[in-house]
Amino acid sequence: MSSSSTVNDRAQTSEPVSDTARIKVLTPKISLSDNQYLTCLWSAVKPYGVEIESFDRVQFWVDRPVADVIHLHWIQRFCPIAAEKSFNAFFRTLKALFGFAVLKLQGYQLVWTVHNTLSHDSQAPRFEYSFRWVLAHLCSDIIVMSEYSKQEFTRLYGRTKRIHIVPHGNYIGTYPNQIGREVARQQLGLAPQQKVLLHLGQIKPYKGIDRLLAAFQQSNHPDVVLLIAGACRDQALTAAMQQAAQADPRLLLRLEFIDDDDIQVYMNACDWVVLPYQKILNSGSALLALSFSRPVIVPQKGALTELIQDGEQGICYANDADLTEAIDQALAMPSEQWQQMCLNAYKLADKFDWQAIGATLYQLYQQRLS
Repeated sequence: MSSSSTVNDRAQTSEPVSDTARIKVLTPKISLSDNQYLTCLWSAVKPYGVEIESFDRVQFWVDRPVADVIHLHWIQRFCPIAAEKSFNAFFRTLKALFGFAVLKLQGYQLVWTVHNTLSHDSQAPRFEYSFRWVLAHLCSDIIVMSEYSKQEFTRLYGRTKRIHIVPHGNYIGTYPNQIGREVARQQLGLAPQQKVLLHLGQIKPYKGIDRLLAAFQQSNHPDVVLLIAGACRDQALTAAMQQAAQADPRLLLRLEFIDDDDIQVYMNACDWVVLPYQKILNSGSALLALSFSRPVIVPQKGALTELIQDGEQGICYANDADLTEAIDQALAMPSEQWQQMCLNAYKLADKFDWQAIGATLYQLYQQRLS
C-alpha cells in the first residue's frame, strides 16, 4: 500500500460486508451539538458493518481487545496542558500518551484524523507540539483532508508513511433546508432588496472577525447587512463587535448558539458567506455554505486554496488588506453571475459524497483484519 491515498483511489471497490467481517471502532465521546461531521462520518461507515462505540477516557482492556480500531478526532481532551498550564495538566497529558502507547502494544489500530495541526489558542504550544509529535508517530494511520494538510502535517511532525487524504464531506441533507429566501429574511428582519453577508458559527479570534469588521466599515455600500451569528466566549471580541454594531447600523449581531434547525434560516437569507480566517487548515464552514448553494469570500490560505476557485464558487483574496475589495466585488456582482456561482457552489459540494468517504474509511479499517 502507498504511503498516502485519496478517497477516489479506494471508494470504487468497497461493498457492504457480512456479519463475520464486522469491525468495531472505539472513538472518544465528543459533543455533536455544534458539528455534524462525526454524525455524517459514522453513518457513512455503518453500511460496511462498522460498529461505533464511544469512550470517555483512555483505559486498558487487559483480558482481550474489545475493538479493532481506536479512531481519534479532536484530541484536545487528551492534551489538557494546551488549555491549562499546570503540573496536573502536564501529568494527565503524559498519562494519555502512555495509555495510547499501551493500547498500540495491545494490538489496536490507532487512527487519527487531523482537524488542526495545533490548537488555535494553546496555553503551552511547545508541550502540545511534543504531545502531537509523539502521537503522530504512535498512530498506525493518519487521516488528513487535503494535499495542503498532508504537506503541513509532514512538515511539522516528520511523518511520511500511511498518511491518507480523506476529504471533508458535504452537509447536503444534514440540516433542514425547507425555508425559502423570503421567509428566511422575514424571520431575521431583513429587507428583500438588501445584500446580506453572513458569518455563521462559533465566533473566535482566529476566524478573523476583527479584520472583517474593519473591512466592512471601509465598504460604503448603504443597502448591505453584515450578519454575524454564533456564540462567542471571548469577552474582548464580544465587546468589539457590540461597539462596532452601535457605530454601524448595517451590522447585525446574533451572538448566541444557532440551533441546527435554524441554520437554514441564516444560509437561505444571505447572499454571501464570509470566512476571513487568519489561520486555517480545513473548513467545514466553507462546505456548509456550499451545501446551501452559497458562494463564499475566503482568503487564499490552507486547504481553501484547493477547494475554492476564484470566480467559480466564490471570491478568493490574497492578503488581509484585500478583504474590503473582495466584499465590494461581491456586492457589485450582477445577479446572473451570482446565481451561476450559487449553482457552482452546490455542484462542488455535491462532489464530496459521504458514501465514497465511508467506503474509503472502511478499507482503511480493514487493514486491521488483513
